[in-house]
Amino acid sequence: MNDDELRVELVKVTTELYRAGLVTATGGNISVRSAEQPDAAWITPSQIFKGDLKPEQMILIDMEGKKISGEDKPSVESVYHAGIMKYRPEINAVVHTHAPLSTIFGMCDLEMLPINTEAIFCMNMPVIPFYLGGTKELAQAVIEQVGQTKASGAFLKNHGLMTVGKSLRQAADNSYMVEHVGNILLTIKTC
Repeated sequence: MNDDELRVELVKVTTELYRAGLVTATGGNISVRSAEQPDAAWITPSQIFKGDLKPEQMILIDMEGKKISGEDKPSVESVYHAGIMKYRPEINAVVHTHAPLSTIFGMCDLEMLPINTEAIFCMNMPVIPFYLGGTKELAQAVIEQVGQTKASGAFLKNHGLMTVGKSLRQAADNSYMVEHVGNILLTIKTC
């Protein structure tokens, strides 16, 4: 896949996550490692409606999260997206959603119980304390707890969910999986 195709896929997955209610109109961000520049990644722009993005709106960032090219500003979370890819060369995509159930799950300090196969995948995900989005503190915590470990993602307390994958499809599917498991566990709590 070349970079033009990756940008198309990035838009497709972002739109899909928006329609599924996992990213909001302007909340959440998704990135994928560049095929043509291994020390760069494409990321969604900051504060632009996620339900109608175009491939040409994607922003190219370096492995420090700084903009290389693109019209708009990169997501405020670009530093940790890039940091994860920098420290974990096997990771090619990062998905940060504002998934409602995963957000609740992380806020309530619930334990991820091995209730099914998907839950086992989610058990290694830390809960990162609350830091404002886009801050150095949040980026540092995510890089330390996901970028420098083998975690498949993290719950961002009061903020949402972040998952990683070898591909954009895998990272997005991981978000769906965590939201599904969170739904089951929260439902069990009401029994």
